[in-house]
Amino acid sequence: MKKRLALIPLLLAALLVVGGLFPSPSNAEAATQSTEESRTISVTGQGRLTVKPDTATLSFGVTELKASPSEAYAALSASLNKISPAVKSMGLKDEQIQTSLFNLSAEYTWTQDKGQQLVGYRATTTLTVTTQDLDKVAALIQAAVDAGANQLNGLSFSVKDTDKLLESALDLAVDDAKAKAERVANRLGAKVVRVMSISVMDNGTPMYTNRGSKDLAYGEAMPAAAPAPVFSGESTFTASVSVVFEIQ
Repeated sequence: MKKRLALIPLLLAALLVVGGLFPSPSNAEAATQSTEESRTISVTGQGRLTVKPDTATLSFGVTELKASPSEAYAALSASLNKISPAVKSMGLKDEQIQTSLFNLSAEYTWTQDKGQQLVGYRATTTLTVTTQDLDKVAALIQAAVDAGANQLNGLSFSVKDTDKLLESALDLAVDDAKAKAERVANRLGAKVVRVMSISVMDNGTPMYTNRGSKDLAYGEAMPAAAPAPVFSGESTFTASVSVVFEIQ
């Protein structure tokens, strides 16, 4: 009897060891799932749209050099009173014209013999004009110069409704990524199942810009001539997405 009682703990220990070698159904399923790794494919999609600009922004101004501040300011005001009506006569409204610079300062020169000497006082102003009538840009520049503008500071072209164009470029990028993934998966005998992750690269709002600066000499008259041609070029909107797809 005592020997039988002594064997009971040994039998129980043996059963526990054997039981550990054969996991329960739930444990076996978890072990199987852990050994199965999801198969994925990573692709990058590109979307690109090229459109003609619909908005032009022009910057031009006037600079006047006189012996006194009051004379410089008066000359500047007289020039502005000619330029503003000339610009508005091209169909522009007040909200399309903005004063972006107004400056009055002393101007000096320096020589070896006399050192620094006061030349006079220079008054300068810059007007920024925005228009959607691109066919009139060249004529608008000519009208401003004819009216007294002696500074051309820059011309840029852009697209007004950029949000929709960027959204369209993004749609093209997503379609491109999906098409690439499906093509590769099909060639490998697999099938795209679902999207695992996606990353969007925002490339911002592009703008085609043609900038330059030319100051006409003080008092120099612009010779009468036909307006110089202006070319707006094209604006390109791009978007990129990186997508990870699960495949089977």
